[in-house]
Amino acid sequence: MAVSVILVIFLIIAIIIAFGIGANDETFAGIYGSRILSMKFILILASIFAITGALLLGEAVSKTVGKGILVNLNDAIVITILVSTAIWLILSSALGLPISTTHATIGAVIGLGIVINADLSWLTIFELSIWWILSPIIGYIVTFIVFRLMQNYKMKHLNGFQSYEKTEQRFSYIVLIVICITAFSRAGNDCSNAVGIVIGVGDVQIDLLLLITGISLAGGLLVLGRGVIKNVGKITELYPSTAFAAQIPTAAILFLGTALGIPLSGSHMLVASFVGLSKANHTPVKKGLWKIVLVWFLTFPMAGILSILLYFPINALIPT
Repeated sequence: MAVSVILVIFLIIAIIIAFGIGANDETFAGIYGSRILSMKFILILASIFAITGALLLGEAVSKTVGKGILVNLNDAIVITILVSTAIWLILSSALGLPISTTHATIGAVIGLGIVINADLSWLTIFELSIWWILSPIIGYIVTFIVFRLMQNYKMKHLNGFQSYEKTEQRFSYIVLIVICITAFSRAGNDCSNAVGIVIGVGDVQIDLLLLITGISLAGGLLVLGRGVIKNVGKITELYPSTAFAAQIPTAAILFLGTALGIPLSGSHMLVASFVGLSKANHTPVKKGLWKIVLVWFLTFPMAGILSILLYFPINALIPT
């Protein structure tokens, strides 16, 4: 098959994946849950940071996914991984459940790599796995601690309703800034799931790919993103100050991971932070949280199984 045709196929699939990732992005859930901005302004802001984050921060993580895990890629392998990721992402989004597209992509890479006896970089996989385990745990613990510290401060220094209102007003500006930074970092991290494998194929115009990916992320947010934002924003009761406590660990870890080229799950960190917040604040979590956790556990193996099932017919159509 002609190289130009293959590249067009790659680009179309990458656009679909990026659109699905944008539709599944819950970064601004804290802003929605604490009623700081309307959904209209949330979607506009999220779209702006999706484009700029993918373009300015996406290269390092995309190279990690594309070149650091699976060596000796060919056209059939790349298309299989992209299609597997797209299918699982679309299925999960149809159910309104936030998932880790990073896990879906790398799950597909590993599942297929094992079956076809490809050269997998197990050291890279091990390093990434440590981050996947630690990041939601850190999110939970840090949010718990930050909330308790904030509560102690309020009890000692705030007196009366007006004092609390002024403090919440200040936090509404602070958390908005923090979430914008998170959205910027997450776009740079998540775009690797759409174009990382394409970059791994060979010499491609990375800047153009990242720009197209950012626009596709924004498209997904504008068209379908409000559903997931609303669902995650209702996990627990939120105010500007509590949203800040939940967002701080997610923002810090995502920014650091993206700068270091480490693919992370913003969904796992943010949801874990909200759960930590509910425990610290002694408020109930949303019913149905178990569905989100269940789909997290299913993402990695299901993406791997899909890649295995799809590889052989795709390989027959696109021989190496």
